[in-house]
Amino acid sequence: MKKPIFYIFLALVCLSLLTPFLVFKDLLFPYITSKAFYFRICIELALPFYIYILLADKSLRPKLKNPLNIAAAAFLVINIAAAFLGVNPPRSLWGNFERMGGVYYLAHLTVLYFYVQAIGQAGSVYLKRFLQAFILAAVLVTLNGLSGWIGGPTLVQDPSLPIRVSSTFGNPIFFPSFLIVPMFFAFYFGLNEESKARKAVYFIAAFLQLLGIYSSATRGAMVGLLIGLFTAVVLYTVLNKNPKLKRYGLIAAAVFVLFFGGLYVFHNKLTPGSRLYRIVNLRDSNTEARLIQWRMALRGFSEHPLLGVGAENYYVISDKYYDPALYQYDASWFDKPHNFLIEVLVTNGILGFAAYVGMFLLALYGLWKAYRAGLLGLMEMCVLAAAIITYQVQNLFVFDTVSASVAFWAFMGFAAYLWHAAQEEASAVLEQGQKPVFESSFMYATLGVACCVMLYVVYISNIVSMQAAKRVNYGFAYTEYDPHKAADYFASALSLAFNLDPRETVNRYSDFTHRLLNMENKNVKIEFITEQVDKATAAQRSITEQVKNDPLLWMRLAIDEMDEAIIHNRSLDAARTAANEAIALAPKRVELLQLNIQIAGYTKNWAAAVSAAEEIVKLSPYNASVRWQLAMAYYLLGRMEDAVAQADKSIEDGFKFSQLQQFAWYIQYYEAKKDWKKVAPLLEQAVNFQPNEIGLYIELAQAYANAGDKDHAIAIARQVEKSDPSRKEAMEKFIQSLH
Repeated sequence: MKKPIFYIFLALVCLSLLTPFLVFKDLLFPYITSKAFYFRICIELALPFYIYILLADKSLRPKLKNPLNIAAAAFLVINIAAAFLGVNPPRSLWGNFERMGGVYYLAHLTVLYFYVQAIGQAGSVYLKRFLQAFILAAVLVTLNGLSGWIGGPTLVQDPSLPIRVSSTFGNPIFFPSFLIVPMFFAFYFGLNEESKARKAVYFIAAFLQLLGIYSSATRGAMVGLLIGLFTAVVLYTVLNKNPKLKRYGLIAAAVFVLFFGGLYVFHNKLTPGSRLYRIVNLRDSNTEARLIQWRMALRGFSEHPLLGVGAENYYVISDKYYDPALYQYDASWFDKPHNFLIEVLVTNGILGFAAYVGMFLLALYGLWKAYRAGLLGLMEMCVLAAAIITYQVQNLFVFDTVSASVAFWAFMGFAAYLWHAAQEEASAVLEQGQKPVFESSFMYATLGVACCVMLYVVYISNIVSMQAAKRVNYGFAYTEYDPHKAADYFASALSLAFNLDPRETVNRYSDFTHRLLNMENKNVKIEFITEQVDKATAAQRSITEQVKNDPLLWMRLAIDEMDEAIIHNRSLDAARTAANEAIALAPKRVELLQLNIQIAGYTKNWAAAVSAAEEIVKLSPYNASVRWQLAMAYYLLGRMEDAVAQADKSIEDGFKFSQLQQFAWYIQYYEAKKDWKKVAPLLEQAVNFQPNEIGLYIELAQAYANAGDKDHAIAIARQVEKSDPSRKEAMEKFIQSLH
C-alpha cells in the first residue's frame, strides 16, 4: 500500500471530527443540518481510499471472527430491513432536516466504526493520533461554550445562555452527550502518559470537558456520569487484589450510595432550580412527562415487536397512542421518545434492540479482553468502561444526535480494535505504537472509479439537499420582506430532483401562503396570493397522499384546503376530509380536533363546533384556551348559561383574552345581571385593548361605582377628565353623585 493514500484516508477521517464545530446559518435547522452534511461528506470522500487500502492490505480488513463487527453490521442490516418493511420507508432511509437521522446516516456511522478499526490495525500510533484529534476537537468546543458562559466571544450564538451552555449545538442537552466519550479518553491518556507535563495536559482537558458538562446543567448527563464513575470505582475495587484498597473502596461505594440516596429522599431541602436539585429531583414535571412518553412508546412496540416501525418513524406511535395527560407538561408533537434505547426498541423491534445492546455489551467485553491480554491496565479498563456506561445511561433521557453519535461509533471502533489486538495477542499498548505494514498495490484504477462515484454521491445526497435546506430557509425569511422572492425560493426548492425532506419543504411553503393571506401588504396582489395558495395546496396534497400516515401533514393540508376554499369561495368538503384523516391517525390530539371547530366556524355550524369543543375539553380538561372555544361555541349556538359557565371556568384556569371582540358578549351578560364585581375587572381588560376609547373608561367608572368601589370609580373619572376636558362637567357630576 502507498503511504500517501493511507494518509489521505486518515486525514479525511480526522477531519470528520470537526463535525461539532459546524453551524451554517443559511441552512434550515443549522445546528443539526450543518453537522450532518459535513460529517457525511467527510465519510463519503474517505470511502474510496478505505476501499483501496482494504484491497491492498489484508491485515487492515475487519475480521469476521470479531463479534463486535458482526453486531455492528447486524444493527445496520436490521435497520435497512426495518426501513423497507416499516410504515414510512423514505423517511426511515433518509431522515429529515430537523433530525438528520435515518438508515443512510447510520450507514455513515457504521463506516466510521470500520474506519477507526482499520486505523488501529494499520498502527496503534495512528489510532492514538486520531483519538488525540478527537480530544482536541472536544476541548475546543468546550472552550467555546465556557467562553460564552463567562460572557466572552463564541463561534456562533449560543441560544441557551446565560443560564445553560450549549456551545455550537443549539440545545444544552446535546452538548454533554458529545463530551462524555472524549472526556474519558482524555482521562485514559492521562493515566497512560509517563511525561508529567503531558499527563497534566490530558487531565486538564478532561477537567475542562467535565466543566462543560456541568455548565450545560443537563440532568441526564450528570446522572449518567455519577453512575458511570460509581460503576468504575466498584469494578476497580472488586478486581483489585489489594485487600486494604478493596475494603476501603467498598466502604466508599456504600457511602456514595447512602449520600445520593439521602439527597434523593430529602431533595426538597435543596435550593429549587440548583444543579444538585435538578440531578436528584425525580418527581418534577419533566420526569412525569418522560414517563408518559415511555409508556406511549411501549404500547406501540406491541404492534411491531420484531422489526419495529422503522427508523425515524416513532411519530406514528406517538400520534396513535398519544396520552392527553401530556398536555399538562408539554404539548409538542413528539418524533422521539427521549430515551434512545426505547427508540431503538420501537423503531427496530426486538431484533434491532438486541443488536444494539449486543454492541454495548461486546464493547465492554472487548475492554475486558484487552485488560486480560495486558493491553489495558485495570484503571484504564475501568475508565473506558465508565465512558460507555455513562453514555448509555444519559441516553436513557435523550435521543442520539449527530455529534454524540460520532463519538459513540468512534468509541465502538476503538473497542473493536482492542478486541482485534487482544485476539491477535498483541503486546503493544496504545501509547507505544507499532509500525504499520505497507504493501505495494496497483489499485489506482479502482481508486479512480470509486472517487468519481463518491463525488456523484456527495452531490446528489448532500449538496442538493443542502441547497433545498438553504432555499426553504431563505423562502421563509423573505416572506414579510419580499413575498415574490420568497415564492421563487420555495418553487426552486420544490424543483430539486433530490431533496431528502420534501415534507419540511411543503410545510414551510404552506406556512408562507397562510401568512400571505393575513399580510397587510398593498404590493401583493390577490392574483399572486391565489396562485401561491393553489401551488402550496397542490404540493401539500401530493406529499400528504404519498406518506398517508402523518397526521401533521393532513392537518397542514386541511388548513391549506380551507385557505383555498375561502379564497375561491368553494365548499370546505376537502378540508373536512383532510381533518378527519388527521384525527383518525391521532384521535387524542387536541390540535386536530380544533380543525373541526374552525371548519364549523367558517360554515356557521355552531352545533358541530359545540360537539367538537366538548370532545376536546374531555381530552384536555385543563386547557383554558380550548374551554374558551367551547364557551364561544355555546354562545353562538344560543346556549348562554352554558357559555358563561365554561367562560368562568376558563378564566379561573388562566385564560387570557387577545382582543375585545372575543369577550364583549361576556361583559354584556354580567352587565345585564348587574354583577358589577364581575363586570369591572372585565372592563379593565377591555380598556387595555382599546386605550383611546373614552366610553369604555366611563363605563368602567360606572361599574366600579355600582360595585361599591368609590375610590376606583373616582380615580377613573379623574383620568377621563384629564384625557377629554370636554367631559369634565359630566365627570364632576358623576363624582358628586358618589358622595
